[in-house]
Amino acid sequence: MNTLFPGASEFARKPAVLATGILVALCEWPAMNALRQVMGDDEDSLGMGVCLAHRAPVCVGARLTLTARCVSVRGRVSRWDVCAYEGARVVACGWVEFAVVRTAAFLERHKLARAGGPAGRSVGHPSSQECAQEARGLVAACGAVSPNPIVQT
Repeated sequence: MNTLFPGASEFARKPAVLATGILVALCEWPAMNALRQVMGDDEDSLGMGVCLAHRAPVCVGARLTLTARCVSVRGRVSRWDVCAYEGARVVACGWVEFAVVRTAAFLERHKLARAGGPAGRSVGHPSSQECAQEARGLVAACGAVSPNPIVQT
């Protein structure tokens, strides 16, 4: 999918290039993967901010390499420098910011349903005993470059 809202005429009429909104989500991906390694089973990361410069078009079918590096942690909030590359060409660069929340408490406080409905979701990551639960765990991840997913658009 190269557009955000295929049913909306202004989005649907665009050339077959990757939409900026989709590129933002792709750039968040490696940071979320890195955070998952230090969060407990009862926690999730929620986006709080993004500043991304979309520097070059990406044609459908292109292969992107995505990177994220944690640059700061304040309490339960972390900021990550992110980049997307097509080969050696920089497609996008900027930062994303996430807060780590205790999922059940967050859902209850905001009167929200769990993703995937009331039955909850299945997750495949280490147990909370194996993960750091507080900011000190995030600090351990800070400075490390996350795994760089490669995506075929």
